[in-house]
Amino acid sequence: MQLYHIAINNLRRRKAKMVFVLLGLVIGIATMVSVYSVVETMQVEMTRQVSEFGANVVITPDAGELTFSYGGITLPAAMFDVEVLTLEDVEAIDGVSSREMLRAVAPKLLGVATTEAEQNLIVVGANLQQEFMVKPWLRLRSEDEMMEDATEVMVGEDGEEMEFERLNLAREDLDRLVLSDSELMLGSTLAANLGVMEGDYLTLSGTEFQVFAVLEDSGSAEDEQIFMNISAAQSLLERPGEVTLIELAADYTLGSEEALLSQLNDALPHAEITSLRQEALRRDEMLTRLVRFGMSVSVLILLVGLLVVALTMSGAVRERTREIGVFRAIGFRKSHVTKIILLEGVLISVVGGILGYLAGMSVARYAGPLMANMDIQVPWRLDMFLLAIVLAVVIGLLASIYPARQASQLDPVEALRFI
Repeated sequence: MQLYHIAINNLRRRKAKMVFVLLGLVIGIATMVSVYSVVETMQVEMTRQVSEFGANVVITPDAGELTFSYGGITLPAAMFDVEVLTLEDVEAIDGVSSREMLRAVAPKLLGVATTEAEQNLIVVGANLQQEFMVKPWLRLRSEDEMMEDATEVMVGEDGEEMEFERLNLAREDLDRLVLSDSELMLGSTLAANLGVMEGDYLTLSGTEFQVFAVLEDSGSAEDEQIFMNISAAQSLLERPGEVTLIELAADYTLGSEEALLSQLNDALPHAEITSLRQEALRRDEMLTRLVRFGMSVSVLILLVGLLVVALTMSGAVRERTREIGVFRAIGFRKSHVTKIILLEGVLISVVGGILGYLAGMSVARYAGPLMANMDIQVPWRLDMFLLAIVLAVVIGLLASIYPARQASQLDPVEALRFI
């Protein structure tokens, strides 16, 4: 019989104690895995949102406690009956002394229009050239690309179709973005759902528009929106002169961010000035503190788990004094007894690491979005699995060293007195 056979049989015979040891390990490992996975995924998602948003300063009406979400960023609810922005506010921005820092000023009016089929659609009225500057991922889809659905399809050796997306890193030619007030642009998903293409006509809230172009698929909210001149949107939505929000693309290499924000606040005292860069830094600092707190709690729980394992293993050694005495009497060396105890610790640690990883990832995947209040998808990670196993084994070994030494030091003559 091999030593690991003895260790496995010992674990089987003491199921109640081993379940108690497993519980301590699982809770500690699961806490560490869930906290680390959720926080890291939140950091990645926040970085993606800020980078994809394009603009780094957003101006909205002062709406008090009301909020709404646009482009993945939570902003004051400018679409409710609160203070409103106007085109005069856009002119006020042009008058700030740090105006040269602003690469683009993109006002927009958001609203809902209805098709002839009574379908509600999101309308974005904007200065389209400025809009495409703050959102460089927006591009017009050519007629050929629409016919080919913007993908190249190839057939592999196994006969399955493989799609390769065309990658276009060039910014859209802004000179093309000259629309009349009777023209509009559609997001790719919306155009497909409506079954319209470039040159077709679309009636919104009783007004007929011609489709100037369809945007390429970008995987963003713009895929389901309608774009038109801001003057046309103001007329369509019966909100003359109004602006829902203003996005700014600022180059902070040309001046101070604090100075620009201060000037904007002075020029627009009735508006909320949100710096996405500063907001990202604040959230990152908050997440860093959350990581430290979570890791501190995890370490404490792991230390408790280590103590539970050590006490349980020590108790098991005392209960097995007669068994260990028999082993020594039939020729087992001290090293053999030590290896048996350590093997038991390693085996139960590996199981605890696996169960802890599965429990932690399950909590992170299903409770993480609720805990973070964000739409996040926590991926299954091999590196986290390996870390959980290694950490559990280290805890198991550390907790088993003293019981193993205790067992190896038993005098076989004294142990046989209990037979």
